[in-house]
Amino acid sequence: MQNNLAVVASTDNNIYCVNAKTGKLVWKYETQKPIVANPVIKNNTVFIGAADGHFRALDLKSGKLIWDYVGIKGFVVTTPLFYENKIYFGSWGTEFYCLDAASGKLVWKWNNGSPNKMYSPAACFPVATKGKVFIVAPDRYMTVFDANTGKVIWRKRDPKYRVRESMGLSKDSSLVYAKTMEGELIGVSTSLPDMQITWKVDPGLNYEIAPTAIVQHKNIIYVPSNSGVVVAVKRDGSILWKHKISNCLITNIKPVSDHKVIATTMDGKVTCLKF
Repeated sequence: MQNNLAVVASTDNNIYCVNAKTGKLVWKYETQKPIVANPVIKNNTVFIGAADGHFRALDLKSGKLIWDYVGIKGFVVTTPLFYENKIYFGSWGTEFYCLDAASGKLVWKWNNGSPNKMYSPAACFPVATKGKVFIVAPDRYMTVFDANTGKVIWRKRDPKYRVRESMGLSKDSSLVYAKTMEGELIGVSTSLPDMQITWKVDPGLNYEIAPTAIVQHKNIIYVPSNSGVVVAVKRDGSILWKHKISNCLITNIKPVSDHKVIATTMDGKVTCLKF
């Protein structure tokens, strides 16, 4: 949301913009297929991928098309990353893309060399800092790119820490958080030249495959799960609280104040937790 305008995508093939105060429709933009991705809004521009092979930039106020990148393999399901005037996202067509935010032109793209689409870097939420972009994909590798060139700086798969999609960036940008398939929360240094784990917590989630982004607000890290549990972890590694809101996967966590967080689950629930 920006300037009191909220933008949402729908499986009815449309992107909607509504007034956040009144709920009135401001504009809608029709695409060719259902949309399961989320937009990011920067500088009054809406950036969003879709299932029709397109990635679009729309004017926030009018909904008019600014540019349209055509040729994405597979479909886009997550929120793109806006970093240093570029847009980063993956698709279920095995590829990870970097587009120029102003023109929509391809800057670089990458794939892991596997023909298996199930290893695609599609359900991850990229993070970036210090000129580097970090991703974790179902192939259980963490991969780090030069943000400008797409050159792989390092790429590692550690059998002790089976990372898979769910990740986030610490507030001070010193750590990339990642969740392992064993339910551990790890912190990987953003400065060191390899996958060096400098922080670790076991929030007791057991087997974990939820791809949802990990979020930090102030000194609290919010961890999603595939079992409907949200865990709040302090930066010192202590568990603040755990709360089960559903039996389904946590699809999003949004801190709205120091003591309130909103979480959504795959069964359609929206839950506000106050602590």
